[in-house]
Amino acid sequence: MIAIRLAALGALTIALWGQAKPKDVAGWDKITWSMTMAEARAAYGVAAEPEVQDDWTLLDLHPVRLAGVEMGVQVGAKQGTPAIRSVRLWSYFGLPTSAPGSGSQDFDTLRSALIQKYGQPEHEETARGENFRLLKNVRWQFPSTSIVLRLEQSYSIPNLGNIVLDYTAARK
Repeated sequence: MIAIRLAALGALTIALWGQAKPKDVAGWDKITWSMTMAEARAAYGVAAEPEVQDDWTLLDLHPVRLAGVEMGVQVGAKQGTPAIRSVRLWSYFGLPTSAPGSGSQDFDTLRSALIQKYGQPEHEETARGENFRLLKNVRWQFPSTSIVLRLEQSYSIPNLGNIVLDYTAARK
């Protein structure tokens, strides 16, 4: 059994090693950092109007499945600027409204999918937060975009937590 796992890990390592890391990432999916909220609404067929909150204009897009993980999606532009600067995807697990079968394992699924797409992350850390919550952060950095995948998981109720994936435009 261990030999099979080692062979599979070796094959995956060789496959990932041969993939070229993108030189740059200029947004997420159909969103580019020069796009306006109106363009995003049209591209995704969203009828809802953006909302203003904490100096940001925010627009909720339709939920997506990323590597099989159901996630909410929101795009944001700094108040007073037309260009989208942020895309946030999220998933909650352990709540009555959570997707069936969602859990902390979704973090590892997303991490693997992001490594396949973007190469090895620039930084990874695991820490304990308030009330001993498990906190994991994985970050990729590109000239136009930073990508951060985060897990926050309850210590006392391990099947309760959230996963956030942020695509943020680099400061200019």
